[in-house]
Amino acid sequence: MSAAARRWTLAALAAAVVAIVLFPIYWMFVTSVLPSSLVLSRQPPLVPPVDAISFASYVEVFRRRPVFVWLANSAIVVAGSVAMSLVVSTLAGYSLSRFRTPAQRVAGATLLLSKMLPGSLVVIPFFFMYTTIGLIDSLAGLVLANVAVGVPFATWMMKGFFDTLPRELEQAAAIDGCTPMQTLWYVILPLARPGLAACGIYLAIVSWSEFVLARTLVTKPDHWVVTVGLQSFVGEYLVDWPALMAAGVVSLAPMLVLFLLLEPFLVSGLTSGAVKQ
Repeated sequence: MSAAARRWTLAALAAAVVAIVLFPIYWMFVTSVLPSSLVLSRQPPLVPPVDAISFASYVEVFRRRPVFVWLANSAIVVAGSVAMSLVVSTLAGYSLSRFRTPAQRVAGATLLLSKMLPGSLVVIPFFFMYTTIGLIDSLAGLVLANVAVGVPFATWMMKGFFDTLPRELEQAAAIDGCTPMQTLWYVILPLARPGLAACGIYLAIVSWSEFVLARTLVTKPDHWVVTVGLQSFVGEYLVDWPALMAAGVVSLAPMLVLFLLLEPFLVSGLTSGAVKQ
């Protein structure tokens, strides 16, 4: 096979994979702009007819439900969770990467094993603990719960990234008179921006899409996050599919914007500017 044919084959395979991955999002959008009668028909159209497209469901979603409140609550929870989790996981990951003591190995294994616990098992202790200390129906309590869930895997993500950074950079900084914390702040973290961006995106997606903890620990509608709010479109006998899918499309927008903002950091060089002149 020639080089040109190989490139066209790889491009076709990549396009097929992208189409398969993005098809659920496409179908969610199609469902949001079509009437329920057409969506629930025996043969729903893959390409929506132009005369049947209507964005009334988007208007109805914001008119009938406090979507902006849900989005604001989710944004608060995500911002707090990502900020706290990044601080903890960065320090923990750096410690696991640079120190090789038995205590470090036990701590790392404990973090990894804690990630294997199912959410239905973790939520019960959270509920009883929050009931005791008065954090039920609190966004701050939901932030702490998301931090506890996200930190274990994020720590191992940061550890793997710090392992790729040469220790000679820290030795050179120490020779120049930097303390360990100054080395971490001025030398390591600037080089760790791609890792921080990847970890931040992971933590943001986990916090934004989390449902079990949010549904159990927050019961007041004024404190609902967007995932719990989406559930309210599912009734006992009827599901308003266009409105549900419209709200789902709206809920995807913040994560898409976040990814577009952090994408330059993901593709930037890992050790750009690391060599001293």
